[in-house]
Amino acid sequence: MGKFMKKLYSILMLVTMSTVAVSGSAIAGGEYGADSKMSSAAAGSGVHFYGRIYVGFDRNSSGAGTSTDGLRDDGQKSRLGIKFKEGMLVGNVEYKFDIGDGDGTSDSKTCSATLSDCRTFNLHIGNLGLATPLGYVGAGTFESPYKTFGQYDLNMDTAVAMNQNGGQSDGNFGIAGNWESALSYHAKMGPVTLAYMYGMSDRANANVQQGDYSYAIKFNDFLVSGLEFGVAATHDNEEGGGGNSGAGNKKVFASYKVMPGLGIFYSEEDTELASGTFATNGDGEILTVGTHYTMGNKVIQFALTQGDANLATEDYKTISLSLQNNLSKNSDVVFGYSRKGLESTGGSTRNWGIGITHSF
Repeated sequence: MGKFMKKLYSILMLVTMSTVAVSGSAIAGGEYGADSKMSSAAAGSGVHFYGRIYVGFDRNSSGAGTSTDGLRDDGQKSRLGIKFKEGMLVGNVEYKFDIGDGDGTSDSKTCSATLSDCRTFNLHIGNLGLATPLGYVGAGTFESPYKTFGQYDLNMDTAVAMNQNGGQSDGNFGIAGNWESALSYHAKMGPVTLAYMYGMSDRANANVQQGDYSYAIKFNDFLVSGLEFGVAATHDNEEGGGGNSGAGNKKVFASYKVMPGLGIFYSEEDTELASGTFATNGDGEILTVGTHYTMGNKVIQFALTQGDANLATEDYKTISLSLQNNLSKNSDVVFGYSRKGLESTGGSTRNWGIGITHSF
């Protein structure tokens, strides 16, 4: 993917910077706020309260006769948040929580008897900024551009999410990226949207450090109606220790609305920081193609992934399938299944689940 990625990045950067240099418009929220089903806070002035409640049953299986069941919200999909806009000032605060067990943490964390190391609510995003004629400028905690641009998975923050099963990268520098103590710039002009984020903290307990950065560029309906494409990247300035130039992830993505009710999507990641996906050193490539098909109040998502690790023993293939049944405008039930098969051993891990969501 090397030469192709470099050429594509160069072309997109040139076109984007030429376009944005002409004019810009501020956008607030958008890529960094709630999804489309939590849109009551998306526009207008004043203070807006929004949220989402999720609970699901899932089963994880690996090998013969080995499985783990849970009735939970392990991905912390449930949210409570507020947004406000007053003049040029824009703010957003959003918290995660879990109605399954009351602890706003993943099930991999064991809480102490006093629960002093676990919280009912965990901050997801929280930021303040200015909506200027040249774009949004803000500071705080954000979802990274690498996560939000080219994000086509309808099952994020659940047991069958693609980034939980090899369909996408994981971690703060991957598709699960939430950046603390960051400066953010976000602008939109015509078909072009771009974002840049920079870590500002040198404290040891910050999840990103000073000098770390992430950026993304995308084009909507630029050449063909219904076509979206773009690139995104993250960079860890300190990976590898002192004198090292750092490491990062890069992503090319695209989607196309083939006809009413039918869309296809594609992403290709070149990762150096995806240890949850490639266990030894996080180094590899992830190619995913998929489709969304809508039939009345039902949406089918199907995706295939090829994971090529730096070490051949960690190569894998993932298949993901889900059916979303919309009960109303704000409520749905989802049935999902994912299988990640290791090519070297023939073994696999399988996740299936059913979950219900209500947004307000």
